Amino acid sequence: MEEERGYDYFGVATTQQSKVGGYPGWTQAPRWPDCAACGTRMEHLLSITATEPGRGRWLPLDDRDPRQIGSATPSWQAVSDPATFHAFGHHMGLGDLGGMYFFVCRTCPGTPYVHRYDC
Repeated sequence: MEEERGYDYFGVATTQQSKVGGYPGWTQAPRWPDCAACGTRMEHLLSITATEPGRGRWLPLDDRDPRQIGSATPSWQAVSDPATFHAFGHHMGLGDLGGMYFFVCRTCPGTPYVHRYDC
């Protein structure tokens, strides 16, 4: 995909922001946990990250600069509304721009869960 379209997996399938579901945007090498009960790889449930994006394809539509609404600006070049940029993020310090990733096993009784810290 990178050779054909210019996008790599990280840029298309992940985001470095807090979110539910999808894939973690690992800061370091991925550390997917296996369920201690059944041994299968656990599913990503939630990411809580130190930063939120101020630009790019993962910027929520409501946070984009209103001057770009209806324009031909591609989503990966979107920028935030300058009037609200100071309010971005949750202002949490999680290491050096890292995050907490939570995983679950939905096949085991009691839905076991674990977390990984990544910085």
